[in-house]
Amino acid sequence: MSDLEVAADKIAIMDVVYKYCRAIDRLDRELLESVFHEDSIHHHGEYKGPSAKFCDFAFDILSKMEHTQHLVGNILVEVDGDKAWSESYWQAYHRLAKGRDFSDSGGFIADHDPNIDEDVYVSGRYIDKFEKRKNEWRIVKRQGVHDWVRFEPATDKGWREGPGPVPGRGGRTDPAYERD
Repeated sequence: MSDLEVAADKIAIMDVVYKYCRAIDRLDRELLESVFHEDSIHHHGEYKGPSAKFCDFAFDILSKMEHTQHLVGNILVEVDGDKAWSESYWQAYHRLAKGRDFSDSGGFIADHDPNIDEDVYVSGRYIDKFEKRKNEWRIVKRQGVHDWVRFEPATDKGWREGPGPVPGRGGRTDPAYERD
């Protein structure tokens, strides 16, 4: 395998990681399912099982949030033929609204105080095993690691209350999907 082929594989693998973040933040189920092979397994937070069912688990929690944003960096990829391993550092922001109850969600999110708006900051890593099947890289095993979490009372709604650009939103109505 040439250096150019390895570089192309690494870029394709990083693109899968980025697509995962977009899918989670936009609540795009089709895109989220596209990053996993059908037999993929997942262990992230309270969830352990097939990646296909992780989609339900994640969207059940994320759909109750006002806003989420996942940022990925420090992606280290090792390619060995049609298998690869990666470690990707991530930080996530979640706005949890007053009155929303997450107590049945498990994990750190269950600690939300429903009497206030809260901002939750989480940082961790995705430890992934990839396989290239039919010339396409997808995740076959994901271990989500939470390195730290911080809750803060939300002191203002910021841009959501004033005039300005269209805010990001879940679903395909988000500006990221416009192709004009």
